[in-house]
Amino acid sequence: MTALRIDENANRVSPKSAGRPFFPATCHPTLTRRQLLLAGGAVLVTGARRAFANTPDDGAAIVQQHATPLDDPWMVAHGLRAMGRGFTLGSGQRAVDYLLEIVLTSLPANGKTALGFPPEIEGHPNMFLKTMLEAGVPLDHAFTHKGRRRTLQDVVEGARALLRPTLIASSPNALPWSLIALTRTTASPRRQWTNAWGESVDLDALVESALRLLEEASLPVAQAMREGRPETRQAPVHGFTCGGGHMIYALLASLHAGYTGKDRPRRMQQQVDLLVWRLSADLDLIERFYRARGKSTSDVWYELDAKLKLLGHAEECLAFAALHKVVKFTAAQRTQWQAATATLRRLLIDLEARSLEGAKTLDRELYRQLVGDTCHARHGLTLA
Repeated sequence: MTALRIDENANRVSPKSAGRPFFPATCHPTLTRRQLLLAGGAVLVTGARRAFANTPDDGAAIVQQHATPLDDPWMVAHGLRAMGRGFTLGSGQRAVDYLLEIVLTSLPANGKTALGFPPEIEGHPNMFLKTMLEAGVPLDHAFTHKGRRRTLQDVVEGARALLRPTLIASSPNALPWSLIALTRTTASPRRQWTNAWGESVDLDALVESALRLLEEASLPVAQAMREGRPETRQAPVHGFTCGGGHMIYALLASLHAGYTGKDRPRRMQQQVDLLVWRLSADLDLIERFYRARGKSTSDVWYELDAKLKLLGHAEECLAFAALHKVVKFTAAQRTQWQAATATLRRLLIDLEARSLEGAKTLDRELYRQLVGDTCHARHGLTLA
């Protein structure tokens, strides 16, 4: 994670490593062009679902134009995240069927195999699966894979077999997506099973581990909030994927699925209170971070994405929490949230007015982040 120091006199954040973006951990894998082509074929398609309104401040037009290339399954999965289970590629194939019939594979599992997605393409374990489940794809959704009739339930069973707690329990950048997928499909009384290696899995224990990781990583931010002062440096939570947005969302989803433990609702209320405070505090920190770098032309793109990443993922978390009544919001918090939503919509309008080819020329991974973060933002803005 980029280390930051504060000049108390000038109130300016100075990056120790000026060449890195604000959020060091993002929600996509870094792939070569050859890996992407091997993943899905070198066919570029356009023409995503036209049934969705092209509202300029919800990111739909960006998603429809940029999230449909068959040489980048990660982008397609994010298009599904943004537009829902009916998201259709220009080839006429639905995104969910493309992912299940073309990208899904058989992964080694202790001398056997289990259905799953290639880690180097998916980026995080069970990211594609949880996206399909949250898009409303039913467990009995049938598809043909390598000549066999399969269902999404088979993919869930593969995820259960492949899950290795000893490898992910302490990894904030591996836990969230598995928690969303498996708490959603595993009733709390069935939370324990044995994986393909004969190892015991306790899903409730993994939820608790994730919450403890989040709490510990957020301590410096919580202290700044209590003291009523600006953040002076990045906290460990900023080094989580997308600033911790995925972890917070996963824990909210786990609570909604019944994994409440003894006191998790109270503890997650504290984390959501902190997230609402971060809506403005993190924006301020991001602006000081890039101001200290001198605001080069390229940094305009990186700063835009850092803000989009923060606000888009926060929008998903807060909208989910409000929709499912997982936590409560005060009137003041709702006002803060509304202000952040308005800022997010302005960012999307700004982004749509730009040519993303400029970002792609500068840094193809930055371009992918911009599209992916737009997808998360649209999902949050339309979650109801």
